[in-house]
Amino acid sequence: MKIIKIICLYGSVIILSLFSVSVYSQVNTSPVNKPAATSDNVKTKHAALALDRGNGFYFGWAADYSTLAEAEKKAIEECNKKGGRCTIVLSFSGPGCAAYRFITGNVGMGYGWGLAKTKEEADAIAKKECAERSYGLPAPNLILICNSTGSGDLKEIYNAHDEIKTLQPGTLTGY
Repeated sequence: MKIIKIICLYGSVIILSLFSVSVYSQVNTSPVNKPAATSDNVKTKHAALALDRGNGFYFGWAADYSTLAEAEKKAIEECNKKGGRCTIVLSFSGPGCAAYRFITGNVGMGYGWGLAKTKEEADAIAKKECAERSYGLPAPNLILICNSTGSGDLKEIYNAHDEIKTLQPGTLTGY
């Protein structure tokens, strides 16, 4: 009887061992499912516009930068290369577009910018802002820039719109 108990005990151990090895083999040989890359894994992109507030013909853009500091530094560098004393007037993050409009130099000084989800919406804002500063003079010069990739919502980080005065009649610049 003792032998039968020992055989049953060893048999149970052997069966459990075989079952454990079988389950372990199935677990370890099944493919590992990693989640596919999603747009949430893409970092938020930043963009900036710099200009010389006294001469809107000197400007610089930067888009699709991983940090705000990089975008602002690049925009200022691009503007300063053209000869201006440049500062940031607009910075944003996320997927969106900015437009910059300015009037022709022989008729005076006036400029404006806009930020929106689309180029068309951004341009409409820039046109309106430029018209306010130039008393309706046409602003045929247009520059557009967009963050082409990234996640998150469009977020305006800085906008100097209210810091810049409107052009006063009879003055060359009101900035």
